[in-house]
Amino acid sequence: MKLHGAPLILAVISMLGSTIALAQSGSFTVGTATASPGQRATGFLEVPAGADAATQIPVVVLRGAKSGPVLALVSGAHGTEYASIIALEKLIPAIDPAQLSGTVILIPLVNIPSFEQKVPHVNPVDGKSMNRFYPGNPSGTQTERASWLITKQVVERSDYLIDYHGGDLDEEPASLQLLAQERQREARCHHA
Repeated sequence: MKLHGAPLILAVISMLGSTIALAQSGSFTVGTATASPGQRATGFLEVPAGADAATQIPVVVLRGAKSGPVLALVSGAHGTEYASIIALEKLIPAIDPAQLSGTVILIPLVNIPSFEQKVPHVNPVDGKSMNRFYPGNPSGTQTERASWLITKQVVERSDYLIDYHGGDLDEEPASLQLLAQERQREARCHHA
């Protein structure tokens, strides 16, 4: 399988980073991941237990060798939107922090329980959509606590954020296929 979006994402990262080319100073920490300039670090956002279970959300921090903006790339708020999860997983090794200006925060899978239990749209722990409870609540349910932690650790510290979605487990791709076929028919009519 070829990752078609990676060149576009890498181009965006390159453009954002090319605005400032000074040496990066200091490390950057998100959750348990701390990356020094020119380095990659992996860790977790540790969501504490509350009225329901604790959870860990995987995070990768790529701290560029040069100064620049902070870009966050997030997927898997709906744990059965596999395409975006796989795309970010494939992007992680494609970015060389030594060649990067700025910092990239990657969260490839926000909703671990949805992914593990194959439950579309919601976190099965509390029945809430991980995409609907920002900025979250540190005393709320697991979804609300996770949203609060992502808000504090990622959203508030990012200059740019892209939240990937699409192709959930129960979504019917046939409607998109019909639309594409209609566009092809229209194109043939205009060229005839």
